[in-house]
Order: sequence, then C-alpha cells, then structure tokens
Amino acid sequence: MRSKGIFHTILRLAAVISATLTFSFCDPKDPDLGIEADEEGINYTPHGNRQAMKETRRVLLFYECGFNSLNYDLEANMTVGLPEGYIPGNGRHDDVVLVYSKLAINANYKAVPSYLRRIYKDHEGNIVSDTLKTYPSSVVASSGETMRDVLNLVHSSFPAKGYGMVFASHGSGWLPTGYFNNPSAFERNHKLSGKRMSKSNRVLGVPSGDMEHDDPYAWMVRSIGQDKMASGDVEMSVTEFTEGIPFHLDYLLFDMCFSGGIEIAYALKDKVDYIGISPAEVLAAGTYDYTKITDFLLRGTSPDLTGLFKDSFDRYDKQTGDYRSCTVTLLRTEGLGKIAQECAKLVTDYSEAIAHAPASQIQGYFRQNRHYFYDLEDIFAKSGVSDADMAGLRNALSDCIMYKAATPFFINSFEIKTYSGFSMYLPRAGTALLDSYYKEEPWNKAIGLVK
Repeated sequence: MRSKGIFHTILRLAAVISATLTFSFCDPKDPDLGIEADEEGINYTPHGNRQAMKETRRVLLFYECGFNSLNYDLEANMTVGLPEGYIPGNGRHDDVVLVYSKLAINANYKAVPSYLRRIYKDHEGNIVSDTLKTYPSSVVASSGETMRDVLNLVHSSFPAKGYGMVFASHGSGWLPTGYFNNPSAFERNHKLSGKRMSKSNRVLGVPSGDMEHDDPYAWMVRSIGQDKMASGDVEMSVTEFTEGIPFHLDYLLFDMCFSGGIEIAYALKDKVDYIGISPAEVLAAGTYDYTKITDFLLRGTSPDLTGLFKDSFDRYDKQTGDYRSCTVTLLRTEGLGKIAQECAKLVTDYSEAIAHAPASQIQGYFRQNRHYFYDLEDIFAKSGVSDADMAGLRNALSDCIMYKAATPFFINSFEIKTYSGFSMYLPRAGTALLDSYYKEEPWNKAIGLVK
C-alpha cells in the first residue's frame, strides 16, 4: 500500500505542476481591478456600491490547512479540480471564490508563507489566481487566531449577502492535540489531577505506537487541522476553532477525518446554519468532487447542499475495494439543541447502563484501535435504552439531519451496520485523562456524560 501511496503522490505532483502553469496571475497593482497595496500587505481594496454587493453576491472561502502530508492533495483540489467547475467573474456583483492555503513544499516541512487568493474568470474566460494577501512563514494556519484574521479580512473586503466555508485538513475530532497519533505517549506525558475513574470500568487499553508511521493506510486518509512544526504538531481544539469564526456563516463544510462528532457540531451550533461532516476518516482525495463543488454551491440561486452531499457519497459508493469508503452527514444546526435535550434525559435515566456499555458491540468509526468515535444512537441503543425512550432521540436526529449515508465498509477495516450520522465519545472505552478533557466540551456540559 505504501508503494501505491508514493505513485499516487507523484501523479498528484505532476498534475499540480501542470495545472499551475495554466493559471494566469494578476499584477497586484492592476488599476482595472481596484487592487492597491497597503502597509498591511493587503492587495485588494473593494470598490463600488457596497450595499448593492451585500444584497446580491455570495462568498465561498476554501480554507486549506495543508502544512502536512496532505499538501499535494489539497493543492490538487484547488489547482486541478476547482478550475474544471463553475468559476464566477470578478464584476462588482459576481459571487466570490477565495482560497486561503498554507501548504508544505516537501516532506521536510520547511517554513513557507501562506496566501489568500481570489479565483475568477476574466473577460476572455481565462482563470485568474489573484493573490490578495501574503502571510509570513511564521503564521500557523491551524490556529483560531489566523482563521479569525482571514475571515475578518474576507468579510471587510467582500461585502455579501452570505458566506460559506470549506475547511480541509487532517482532523482528530475533539481529542486534545497529539493524542490521536500517539495516545500512549500523550498519556505518559500528561499528568492527571483529581480522582481517577476505576480501572475496572474501562474495557479497552491505550493504543501504543505512532499511527502516522505504523498505519499502512496513513497515506490514504486525511483536534481540527494540523501544521507540522519543529516543536510538534499544532492543532486547534473545538473551542479554538469555534472562536476562530468571527461572524455567522451560512454553511461550513468539513473535508477532514472525524469531523462528524456531535461534540464538534454542537459547539458550532450558534456560528453556522448548516454543517457538513464525516464521522469516520476521509480518503485523501477529499469528501467532495472539487470539479463540481462550486456548481452546487454557487451556480444556482441558493446553495444545493443536499445535492452536493448526494453526489459526494455516490462518487465513493461507486468505487470498489478500499476506495469504497465514505461516511457523510449534512445537518441543520437549529436541531442540535433538541438532540442535546434528548441525550441529557437518556444519560440521566440510564447512567449506570451507559457506564458499563458493551463497547465491542457498539458501532465504531475507527481503525488501529483508536477507540474514541462510536455511533451516537448505537451507544444508547446498546446500553439497553428502551425503544419508547429512544423515540425522542431518533425524532430529534431525523429533524436535524438533512442527508446521511455510509458505505457498507470502511477501508475493509470495519463494517458499518448502523449509521445515525454522528459519532460520540464513549467513556467506557476511554481513559481518565480523556475524561478530564471531555468535561470541558460544550456538548458534555449540555448532557452530563462525564461527571
């Protein structure tokens, strides 16, 4: 499988080089585009009737956090895939496509700048990649502060009636930075204060080894975000990511592993109307077909999110073998509060049963014994919750979820027999240290899973 990964990377690199040559790059001082350099290095100054633009156009930002092993895949999505789809012009009322990206140039992870670019078609139909701002190499993309700065610049420079974001990177759900890749090392290096939970109440041990190096499928798949730094990986916590969104978004679509935890969605419920997630991992090619994504999101009078997710799932469901691996969920955030209410009732009424839940019988969305992501509904069902008591949760899930789908297997590593659309932490299969982190999550404060 490693040899396939090397060949895959070579093909991606060749495609990126080829596609990059087809772009025409705009002079950042071109007066026809109203672009002016200033002391902050921002190369775009909006012009025209701001109120009119605010009432008509939409802005789509691709946030590519690729200073890691996904660098070539994320670059290919933007330079090979994106130009094949719908690209708007750069008129005052045209929709706006923006890309913020920080990408590693090689496996040595030498410090590189990051860029905010606008992608549009000029009057002759040529696709232009116009660099609006260059960020110093010291700027970390996987940072709530950086994301907030980028979004604030987007908001102030491009007034619009709506904003959406696609966030692409590695991901490990709500887990603390560095835990997923090497749980045993994290547990050794972090002391736990307070009372420990009884060892007899835990059913699974702490996996050893570095998944990034030990996993034969590591090349194939994609906390939140990742920058590979000399001092260690930099990732965002759920709280940091949420605080990095300074204004309300119409939609937020994740293109990363383990984004489908109810913990992430619930934390974002007041920041965005619609969220696209994946409870399991995501193959390196990405959740979405980037040759079509702008057609679904911008070509019509309103974003066709359901159509995008159906298309995305069908693309993988048609594959064979390891490549037929996909879990997707599209949800309305307004329904998350009801799910929390129903889960809180069940946690209270069935606390003892959940504390001794049969983890081996519950649907999981993990490989390599990283047992931190279980199906939300199945946790309660396998804990002995009656059908009558489950009805409220199932109704809440149905009202919240617009679309969900999963392939029968994932990389032939585990079977997907039941799929609620969300994953959730199962304390029975966790650790006392993880419990201490989980207590601080907004979701846990809402339902009281970990006391």
